[in-house]
Amino acid sequence: MATIGDVAREAGVSRSTVSSVLTGRKYVSPETTAKVEAAVAKLQFSVNAGARALATSRTMMLGVVVRFHDAEFSPALAAYLMALTDAARELGYSVVLLTELDGTEAVRRAISGRQVDGFILLNVVEDDPRLEPIWQARYPAVLVGMPRDTRGVDAVDLDFASGAALLVDHLADAGHREALFVRWPEELYAAGSTYATRFARAAEERADRRGLRLAPIAVPVGPERVCATLRQELRNPENPRALLVHNDAAVAMLPFVLHELGMGVPQDRSVVSLHSAELARLYVLSFTSVESEPVAVAQTAVEMLCKRIAEPDRPARKRLVTPRLEPRDSVEFLG
Repeated sequence: MATIGDVAREAGVSRSTVSSVLTGRKYVSPETTAKVEAAVAKLQFSVNAGARALATSRTMMLGVVVRFHDAEFSPALAAYLMALTDAARELGYSVVLLTELDGTEAVRRAISGRQVDGFILLNVVEDDPRLEPIWQARYPAVLVGMPRDTRGVDAVDLDFASGAALLVDHLADAGHREALFVRWPEELYAAGSTYATRFARAAEERADRRGLRLAPIAVPVGPERVCATLRQELRNPENPRALLVHNDAAVAMLPFVLHELGMGVPQDRSVVSLHSAELARLYVLSFTSVESEPVAVAQTAVEMLCKRIAEPDRPARKRLVTPRLEPRDSVEFLG
């Protein structure tokens, strides 16, 4: 059975460096980390998680704090949870979901009992109350969301503002001068949901700059109500023929409603949307889109949290994942 010394010799590094890579106690360069990981794989070296936790006074657990909102679309949220679990596992951690209605109290209990080594907060809102106990305890945490004030906590998210600009520009460049803006329910904006408000604000500002009139449509919660709203708006001859969609449930239901109404894309309606590749696969979406990048966001969140655990005094950082446009034949070019 291989030992940590065998791994160090194979990688050409010290035992302490191998230990740092395996425990995450100190930052190690990506190049050196790759050498150690290659040696671990070659020698089939395994670490006893229990022994490592005792040696480092860590639980090797990360708490993912989720605020389930009625407006959230479960398949889209699941993509983030799976990506977070996979990224944590690769770094030797397990994930525990904290899904209580009172997320602030759940965070307090987890800190008090040292149940996890750090937190990843999803569904972040402006002035998020879950930040208070984290800030008071100076506990390691990362936000998946970008509020104006992160209170000194690391944060990562897709650059929703740039994503909105890409989609608006695509419609404007195709000659469209008006579009339905299919949005989340109003209560999500009222609650200060950062991804919803950042996208909406940027879309409206970019559209104004490009001379594209946006007609906002708030889509209610629930598959039946989503379909009913889409059906009503698509049938209305006064509405624009182009759609800018930022609502996972709406974009998932849109192909069914279009088919029901005998409408085709792009000959009858032009559609652009922000959604994940996983959602596109599940619902066979073929719209020009900005990928929401749940895997990249999750991997970055876990890496940032592990660095925060290893270096608790490092300055707080913010990271925005660059969006990319995936063109499809879903927009009519008006010349």
